[in-house]
Amino acid sequence: MYMYRLLTLIACAFALSGCVVGYTLVEPKPVPVAKGAMTVQPSIAWNRSPRNIYDIPKEENWTQNGPLLDTITFMGALNDGEAIAKQRPKDERQVPVFRSNMTPQDLVSMVESYYRIKAGATTFETTGVAPSKLLGAKAIEFNFNYIGADEVKRRGRSLLAVLDGKLYFISLEGASVHYFDAALPEFLRIVESARAG
Repeated sequence: MYMYRLLTLIACAFALSGCVVGYTLVEPKPVPVAKGAMTVQPSIAWNRSPRNIYDIPKEENWTQNGPLLDTITFMGALNDGEAIAKQRPKDERQVPVFRSNMTPQDLVSMVESYYRIKAGATTFETTGVAPSKLLGAKAIEFNFNYIGADEVKRRGRSLLAVLDGKLYFISLEGASVHYFDAALPEFLRIVESARAG
């Protein structure tokens, strides 16, 4: 049953990809992302997803095969007190806002809250947290699994760095069957290429 649902989602994604307006080609060359907060250099072409009502101003999303199957998210230069999710003060459940003095565990919890509250994750499991580098600064890297409201199992990897009191975030998520593993090597190259500004 799970495989049938996944194949149905894949078919829908391909069918819709030709109908959706607003995707733009990202060529394999240095590209500013997240309103110019970072520059990255992909080694293959990607599709920049159209902005939607849930994106924050400093967010950008890329996909190879459609957002149901794989997505790289960039957020950059978020100030103290800004959130990684668009939310209204009256929303009952809130993703914690970024604070420049957050611990690595606080940052991981903030991203988990995003997936649970805004992405509709019915289950979320952090599978590893480790020190890393992003933009030449100390960063944390964490891996996770989750199941969204669409019941598709996904895997993800996020890197977060606080540089000059601002949050920089690059994340990959993809369907557990094939798409995450297929995108991971390119994601790692993009992370390695990332430069501030």
